[in-house]
Amino acid sequence: MPSKSKYNTESMFNWIREAIRLFFSQLGLSGQFLSFVSAITTAAMLICAGVILYYIIRIILQNAIRIANKRFPSKWKTSLLKERFFIQLSFILPILIIRNLASEFFLQGTKSEIVFAAILNIFLILNVTLILIAFLRALCDILLQLEASKDKPIKSYVQIVSIIIWAISIILIVSILINKSPALFLTGLGGFTAILMLVFQDTIVGFVNSIQLSSNDLVRNGDWITVSKYDADGTVEEINLISVKVRNFDNTISTVPVRQLVTDTFQNWRGMEEQGVRRIKRSFFIDSSSIAKPTPEMLSKINLPQETNLGCFREYLAEYLKNRGDISTDSTLLIRLLPTNEFGVPVELYCFAKTIEWLDYEKIQAEVMEHVLVALPQFNLVHYQRK
Repeated sequence: MPSKSKYNTESMFNWIREAIRLFFSQLGLSGQFLSFVSAITTAAMLICAGVILYYIIRIILQNAIRIANKRFPSKWKTSLLKERFFIQLSFILPILIIRNLASEFFLQGTKSEIVFAAILNIFLILNVTLILIAFLRALCDILLQLEASKDKPIKSYVQIVSIIIWAISIILIVSILINKSPALFLTGLGGFTAILMLVFQDTIVGFVNSIQLSSNDLVRNGDWITVSKYDADGTVEEINLISVKVRNFDNTISTVPVRQLVTDTFQNWRGMEEQGVRRIKRSFFIDSSSIAKPTPEMLSKINLPQETNLGCFREYLAEYLKNRGDISTDSTLLIRLLPTNEFGVPVELYCFAKTIEWLDYEKIQAEVMEHVLVALPQFNLVHYQRK
């Protein structure tokens, strides 16, 4: 025997339903049109009630989380707020309440009840999907802040999981629209496998390439890479399924296809950054007519005897570099002669600065080359310059 409260609630719902129908019948509506308008009005009334309930829950939940996050800061709460997780979560309760009330406002088995229930089910599936996607994005943000995983292509994996979630949601929605079991729908999906493979070709290839990038440790988030073909020279900010986002040193953004980094050549400066030194490799030309035997004064500046003033200069320059505190003496340091050409005798300076900071590195390199130009006349050497 139903309880008195339940009986009263059902009577109230019946009264509202009948009042809506009576109102429109008094306006002269009848038959199927009366039923249609009454159903639309009832659905609109329920949706409005659900929207009001949604905003109440959203305001309470959002403010409660923000206050809690101010008192007890948490990366999780911050990321979930940023990804609008709680906004999507606020939809759940209103949808469930409306679904429960729909059977009271609509006669069971009628087209109105079936259509409205289908719409609510579709909206519920979409809402749950968006909740899961928001959670995955928040999880991605958290993982990218951790030392152990911040240099991994986390976004690629999140995108794959998101695609799977959306695929399942679409299958469920289509099954509701055609009023068929999802299992039956999946059985008939086999014939479209080739089409699906074609549609998601870039996604599948991108996922495989992302796995290759990660497993072979070719690129990490935060790496400095140079890809001349795409005018990319800067820090990797994001690795997703399709592309790698690079912030160049002039703050422009370059996008490099993931496939390019797997199949073609590029330069990764991570090794330099890990060792804490950066190579200086500069060359200059000596006018061959200025090369001569050394003077006693030149020989006094170096520890070893040399046959020419150029040899004395090379020894002097090597000692100069070794005595600079910002040049690494543990790494390769040499001054060598390259094959002579029509511009004279090329001299190459090869060493490593004890810094990877761009400004400091350029300053050291400039000071070294300036010293070279100033020191050349002391050895009666002339720097070649085309006239």
